[in-house]
Amino acid sequence: MSFASQAQFDCSNGRYTNEIFPSVQLLSDITYGQATNVQGNSQSLELDVYIPQGDTSSNRPLLIMAHGGSFIGGNKTGTDVVPICQKFAKLGYVVASIEYRLGFGGFLPTEETATAAVFRATSDMKAAIRFFRKDAATSNIYKINPDYIFAGGVSAGAFMALHAAYLDQESEVPASINLSDFGGIEGNSGNPGYSSDIRAVVNLCGAIGDSSWIATGDVPCLSMHGSNDGTVPYGSDIITVLFVPLLEVDGSASIHERMLNVGVSSTFISWPNADHVPFVSSLSYQDSVFQNMVPFLYDQLGCSSAGLDDLASSSKPIQLYPNPSNDNFSVMLPSPSSSTLEIFDLSGRSVHSQELLNATSTVSTEALANGLYTVKVTSRETSYWAKLVVKH
Repeated sequence: MSFASQAQFDCSNGRYTNEIFPSVQLLSDITYGQATNVQGNSQSLELDVYIPQGDTSSNRPLLIMAHGGSFIGGNKTGTDVVPICQKFAKLGYVVASIEYRLGFGGFLPTEETATAAVFRATSDMKAAIRFFRKDAATSNIYKINPDYIFAGGVSAGAFMALHAAYLDQESEVPASINLSDFGGIEGNSGNPGYSSDIRAVVNLCGAIGDSSWIATGDVPCLSMHGSNDGTVPYGSDIITVLFVPLLEVDGSASIHERMLNVGVSSTFISWPNADHVPFVSSLSYQDSVFQNMVPFLYDQLGCSSAGLDDLASSSKPIQLYPNPSNDNFSVMLPSPSSSTLEIFDLSGRSVHSQELLNATSTVSTEALANGLYTVKVTSRETSYWAKLVVKH
């Protein structure tokens, strides 16, 4: 489903680009649905909600995140999702971290049981989306805008978000899935009668069963993936779980190619030589996740790109303008002094350096690709940092 892009939010004062809320309120173990698990038992489905502490807005976007774990492990309080939830709540979003049904059934997974596991988990994510739409239409506890719900996930959680967005036709459902057993394409995990549509997808190291399910008019996607991922294929390849080769899936590179071919908005961040979910153990990769998610979701809110000035030049005492930059930008220092400027891309690689001899100097960005960069200025053994957005 596609949405019209129009501003619905107050994006002033750095909201949605800066952490304007210093603390977060956590509401834990909220039941959002119930469904039969792989063991045949009824399972209560729970989620945690992260809310900006002290926020008075009654019109907030919602980000739903799902953890990784190969559909056999992980939880909603995992280190792969909690930092993201905390970060975006401080920016002004309501964020939910969901649990979902795990397991394949049997001693080892098969193509059929793995497909069923993905379908069950995706049904749970759809129920979580409907849970918040139901709340918005009734008790309105969470004060979200139901037209601005984003779904994202890490690894297996990214599978769920991608399938929730793009596996939207019964004709696309794999033959091994008997829809009557699963409650139809929407699933039967709870909150029927409400839409499970989302506005955009955040795919962190995930894949989709078949990228041909993505069609013209579908919602945008931000994908981030390590080129040496040994767990979830970077492109199109066979995925293996518990050392068992299961089925061919299309990873982020293939998803991006398909989206470009059918005219769907796609942002793809490739981490050269990185393995699976590198941001869990690396602050630099975690920063890459934040630096790309923030402007991607900000754009989906319909906010003016001018608001990105707060994101890109919040570090003082240096100032960068214009920011976003087209072909060049100016660097303003607090006083004239001999300084060195260096620009780093999201992988930490230095892509430009020059000497600054004046209080205001011009720097060319013609050789830089569109995206986010870190600018470091060193003056008298003191270093200052700022964010730079390049948009040609």
